Amino acid sequence: MEESKIPDWIKEMQKGEPLHKDLKPYINNGEMFVMLKHPLVFAVPYVEQMHSLYNKQYEHKKNRISDYLKKKNYEGYIFLYERPYRLMAFLNIADKLKGKKYWEILADIWTDSENIWQNKKTYKMLFGENLESKKYFMSKEDRKYFDSLPEQVVVYRGYLQGKNKTGFSYTLNKERAEWFANRFSEDGKVYERTVRKDKIVAYTNRRGEQEVIILS
Repeated sequence: MEESKIPDWIKEMQKGEPLHKDLKPYINNGEMFVMLKHPLVFAVPYVEQMHSLYNKQYEHKKNRISDYLKKKNYEGYIFLYERPYRLMAFLNIADKLKGKKYWEILADIWTDSENIWQNKKTYKMLFGENLESKKYFMSKEDRKYFDSLPEQVVVYRGYLQGKNKTGFSYTLNKERAEWFANRFSEDGKVYERTVRKDKIVAYTNRRGEQEVIILS
């Protein structure tokens, strides 16, 4: 193949570049393959020949972080981080966020998160701040629906026996709870409870799950 016709990504792989020293500590062995899980760079699986691309991604994001913070682009700053580290990034700048913006960004992180259970204490703390503007965690449509709920609300949570019966996330849709209960196993269960409306922190249908957040 002529040099000019070689794709750029192959050229990068051919460089044989060492991995950036900041990324090296984040290489770990998974159950099936080796992974790179740095707050700014994920590679699953990790491929040694891709060092140049990992390094470029890391340097690019690191430079953008400084730029975004300087410009007070806090959404851009947070979403430079890989998904499991976005709550950490939010904590880094939470004191710079006020009212509506605080709750809108926190809602974005919550909706995009796949590891809420690992950060229960942090979320509980964050949901206790800026309470006068908490309604902005919900969209206008979600606030309208929340306002229409009765004073006693039946909620559901899909869980695996002995693992995750309790948590912050419930749904008003029993069929959706059943789906969560059985998505990884046929032995899942649905936990049903009735709560006072004032115990519900927020309602969101951003993922089409009719989700309600209950901290206790």
